[in-house]
Amino acid sequence: MHIWRCLKKKLTEVKKLKILHLNASDAGSTGKIVLDICDEAIRRGYDCVSVFSKKTRASRSDIKEYSCSLPYEQGIYRRLSYVHGLHYGFAPISTARILGILRKEKPDVVHLHSINCAMVNIYRLLGYLKKHKISTVVTNHAEFFYTGSCPHALDCERWKTGCGKCPMLLYASESKMFDRTHTAWCKMKKAFSGHERISVVSVSPWVYNRSISSPIMQNIPQSVILNGVNNCVFDYIPKEKARDALEISKNEKIILHVTANFSDLESDSKGGRYLLELARRFEGENVSILVVGKHSTIENLPTNITLTGSIKDQKKLALYYAAADITVVVSKRETFGMTVAESLCCGTPVVGFKSGGSESIAINEYSEFLPYDNVDSLESAIRNKWLDFKSEEAAVKISNAAKNAYSAKEMARKYCNLYESMVGEDK
Repeated sequence: MHIWRCLKKKLTEVKKLKILHLNASDAGSTGKIVLDICDEAIRRGYDCVSVFSKKTRASRSDIKEYSCSLPYEQGIYRRLSYVHGLHYGFAPISTARILGILRKEKPDVVHLHSINCAMVNIYRLLGYLKKHKISTVVTNHAEFFYTGSCPHALDCERWKTGCGKCPMLLYASESKMFDRTHTAWCKMKKAFSGHERISVVSVSPWVYNRSISSPIMQNIPQSVILNGVNNCVFDYIPKEKARDALEISKNEKIILHVTANFSDLESDSKGGRYLLELARRFEGENVSILVVGKHSTIENLPTNITLTGSIKDQKKLALYYAAADITVVVSKRETFGMTVAESLCCGTPVVGFKSGGSESIAINEYSEFLPYDNVDSLESAIRNKWLDFKSEEAAVKISNAAKNAYSAKEMARKYCNLYESMVGEDK
């Protein structure tokens, strides 16, 4: 009895972990990632708190959720960034709210996701977490944490030596007037420096290799955890069944392109103009190109392209992946490549341009990536191999391999293990 009482007392003394997530939105790919991690955390008995810039969906009863920004607040901060040039160092009101939430909730671990949308003063936030010795996980969904400014540095490597004299000033700092990229870089480095309870996670090997090359991330533990896909949704579906459900012809070859925004603008980093050029090369053939994503009016749209618009229903999106013969990606830069992972999980091979993250997480046997903007090579690869590659047998193999590689449950498990290891080190 005495042993049982001691054991019972010990068990009641075990503190339930509280994890606080900070992310720009409760929707989109990072919003889904936050929820996937929370599901595993709740299964383990953690308390979960999520702080978003703005909420777009109904709250969950098992997650305590906050919105930290008022309507138009972020827009005002962005406009002020045009003048002061430090878009990660302002947002005074929403930052005060976030710090107030931290004081109220007293989390064991704070997990920072995509917070680069004028929702918080990142330098002040990291300073607070460092001062109060709160275990902190930072996920590189984009590049701004280790570049100091750019969400995607593209071909520029000035972030390796301190920035300044920025060749992409408006993109990097949202300022048209002053180049303060060196100041921003120094502030970010100072914010990370000396934080003894911090761990940085990159979503792909490509991002990891860049992050460890940044002086901002010097002497900080770093690792890779691939983004996860919901394998209950993105799974093998027979192609004929998917086409029946979508009322799509069974006699055509289908090329699928999935993007957040489809545009023919030269400045569009998602590469819509290259897909249009590719489509023109297949006009008059038994090939249709389906584009999933928001789009503006595009003049002289090739006759073989169908614009479906944005699809929020994930099960319907999975049907489009399964119905296609190949998925084509033409982005200039991706840190992960969720489209690649989702397509492969549905059993459909992927062909596209090299974009960094995409080719580093793809399954080589079922994908191919060509030099950026080389439409000749892209067309050749599609015609000579990939358009006829997919069979039902191949689709099953692709799906099984991909589900092992990109599991939302496995991603969440790794993050929760990281939380536990960090809190264990603190004790």
